Amino acid sequence: MQTYLITGAAEGLGKSLTTQLVQRDHQVILLDKNIKALNALYDELNSPLTSLYPMDLLGATLNDYEAMQANLQQEFGQLDGVILNAAIHPAFTQMDQIDYQQWYEVLQTNLNANFHIIQNTLPLLMNTAEGGKVLAILDGSVKEHPAYYGAYGVAKAGLEQLMTTLAAEQTHSNIDVYTALLEPFATANRGRLFPGENPMKLPMPDDIAQQILAQLLENKPHKSIQAL
Repeated sequence: MQTYLITGAAEGLGKSLTTQLVQRDHQVILLDKNIKALNALYDELNSPLTSLYPMDLLGATLNDYEAMQANLQQEFGQLDGVILNAAIHPAFTQMDQIDYQQWYEVLQTNLNANFHIIQNTLPLLMNTAEGGKVLAILDGSVKEHPAYYGAYGVAKAGLEQLMTTLAAEQTHSNIDVYTALLEPFATANRGRLFPGENPMKLPMPDDIAQQILAQLLENKPHKSIQAL
């Protein structure tokens, strides 16, 4: 049994990743700001392998991240993996019309929070005998069609560079770094952004999660960075 921390775990892809990891008998720590959705998933899974960690990445302070590290250390002692999945995606907006507050909120949630989580979970990942894994969920759409993605696109590009930097720094450690550059798939948020799109023509979150975990859970030789 391994222990994984998943951000944005309560809905969408995070929910699918959580469910499939629990089905594989792994311990999962569900980090999300949506307490109602967290409780609903906890009840649905009805498993001793799940632990809830309610946290709003937008409002979290440095003390909150340090407390998270201390709490996880006390409760679990180590982490086998961290999956950086949480993100907010506001409506498509032209650059000169973006609200500056929204810009900072997206960067805080989608980029800065991931830096703080990585920094505060690395000691726990290094405690594992076989070495820990860090996976970031990226979005292929922001590269193929960059216009109007605003802070979301900038944050995803920054997250990719953050993972590249992490991988280069961990070459001689027992940490493996992964990125998953995903194609469009059906979620409630995508339905709001693309109301005319038929979700039945897109992959489902369960399918994407299955593809990710099929590779993430393999026992591969250490590489500096792996794209899933």
